[in-house]
Amino acid sequence: MNLKFFSFLAFSCLFAFDSWSQDSLTQKRREIHFGVGPASYSGDLGKAYSRSSLLVNIGFKLNKDKKLNGNFRLSIGSVTGQELDYSTTDNSGVPATPNTFFKSAFLGLNYEAHYNFVNKKRYKVYLSQGIGLFRFNPKDESNSSLIDMPDTRSLGENYRNLIIQLPTQLGAKYYLPNDFAVGVQFGFMNPITDYLDNLGIWGNKNGNDNILAIQFEVHAPISF
Repeated sequence: MNLKFFSFLAFSCLFAFDSWSQDSLTQKRREIHFGVGPASYSGDLGKAYSRSSLLVNIGFKLNKDKKLNGNFRLSIGSVTGQELDYSTTDNSGVPATPNTFFKSAFLGLNYEAHYNFVNKKRYKVYLSQGIGLFRFNPKDESNSSLIDMPDTRSLGENYRNLIIQLPTQLGAKYYLPNDFAVGVQFGFMNPITDYLDNLGIWGNKNGNDNILAIQFEVHAPISF
C-alpha cells in the first residue's frame, strides 16, 4: 500500500514538474524579427515627410506571450532633404551660407517596452516606447561630411552626432499556425537633435528634427 502510494506521489510530482516546465518554456519563448520599409524626414529642408529612404531593422523580443514585453532593436537607414531656394539670415551680420541638401545615414540601437492592449492568441496590437542611442552623419551632394563644414552653420555652432532617441511605435502582428508572425509597425524615431539636416540656428523650424518609420516585419520564434 505504501509503495503504491509513494509511486503515485512520485509520478504526480514528475507530471506536475513536467507541466510546469512546459508552461515556463512557453512563457519564456523569444522571437527574432526582421523589418523593412520607408523612413521619412521632417526638419528644415523640404516639405515634412515628403521624401522616403529605406530603413531596415532587426530585433530580439522577450516574453512574447505576455501583456508587457521587452524588445531590443537595431535600426539602419538614411534620410534626405533638399530645398534649393532655402535661405536664412544671421543676426550676427555674417552672411548665412546654409546647406540646401543633405543625406544622413543613421544607426540606432534601443530597448523598447511593448504593451499588448489587444493580446489574442493569433493577433496582437501593441504600443511601444523605447530609449536608446542614435548615430547619424549628414553629408552634402559630394558625399562630404557636413559636420566638418563650419561655414554651413552659424559662427561657433557645433553639435554631436551620437545622441539619445526615444522611439514611439504602434504595431500589429498576426501569428501563423507554425508560430511565425507577420506584422506592420508605424511610428516616430524621435532622435533628440535638431541637426539631422546639419541646420540648427540657421534652421527655419522650431524643435527637433524627426523620422517617420513604417516597417513590414516577419517574426520567428526561438527557444533556449
